[in-house]
Amino acid sequence: MTKIQKDEYVFFADVEKTQEYYKTHSICDCVCCRNYYAQIKNKLPKLNDFLSEFGVDITKPDEIMSVEMDDYIDYFNVDYTVCGNMQSMGECEIDIYDSLFLSIVITNGFASPNEQTGEYFTISVTQITLPWVLDEPIPKKVVLKTKKFRERFKK
Repeated sequence: MTKIQKDEYVFFADVEKTQEYYKTHSICDCVCCRNYYAQIKNKLPKLNDFLSEFGVDITKPDEIMSVEMDDYIDYFNVDYTVCGNMQSMGECEIDIYDSLFLSIVITNGFASPNEQTGEYFTISVTQITLPWVLDEPIPKKVVLKTKKFRERFKK
């Protein structure tokens, strides 16, 4: 186990086991995820360095939650699994500025879909916005009709 300290957080990460995990786990093949995989490593090198220290492959997240916009995708939450545990947790998220202001939230044993069966923690990165770079049409933006939505919950 490798001891890693980030701000007030102290981790014990099994870097080799985490690297093995990322060599074998499956990833989503939807267009929004493929857009993320295609550019994330080069777009956010500081985030890549942060995750690499734990053995995480930035191009293979466990879960991506995103919203399609006109010409970009707002990846509002991206989850990564790290084999190991947290010794101590900070009071706030970890912030990184890497051409975007990113917040990193750490959770112990979070139930994000993953194929890890041993002890692990989840690194969730928020506020990633990336342009559309695939040579295929961007998915149509979903527009919520807020009036009907609000009416459903009135009681």
